[in-house]
Amino acid sequence: FLGKSSYMVVAAGLQDPGNLGTIMRTAEALGASGLLMTENTVSPWNQKSVRASAGSVLRLPTLKMKTSKLIAELKSRGIKMIGTSSHEGKALPDSELGGKLALVIGNEGKGLPAAFTSAIDMMVSIPQSSNVESLNAAVAAAVVLYEITRQRGWKPV
Repeated sequence: FLGKSSYMVVAAGLQDPGNLGTIMRTAEALGASGLLMTENTVSPWNQKSVRASAGSVLRLPTLKMKTSKLIAELKSRGIKMIGTSSHEGKALPDSELGGKLALVIGNEGKGLPAAFTSAIDMMVSIPQSSNVESLNAAVAAAVVLYEITRQRGWKPV
């Protein structure tokens, strides 16, 4: 599943189809190799997901798996899991985002499922005003994906 880019996105319980579609579109635009989804994530074929993906749903490899199996597969393949947090964790610009990794984006209201919280290798936070509780899931994914590609010197083809 890991292609040339050596990083992917995991949608862990996302419920908003617009967020999922936007994440697919951003992941493809920034060179991610694919999207893994947990069993509680909205369908990528939901009409709103398809529309928000702007066609990326047809090109970006996707796979839905049970959370426990997904975590076990990532661990067994030496893929580092990166989680996001509103105001906790290592500041994104100071984080080392090289190597094989999976960016895990949690549920819009509940965040990362407990199974992922205990399995995450590194939590990152996007520097933001303390007046703002959090960023939208798709926006947070886009910011982190951009930083991953920036650090790797990736150029679009």
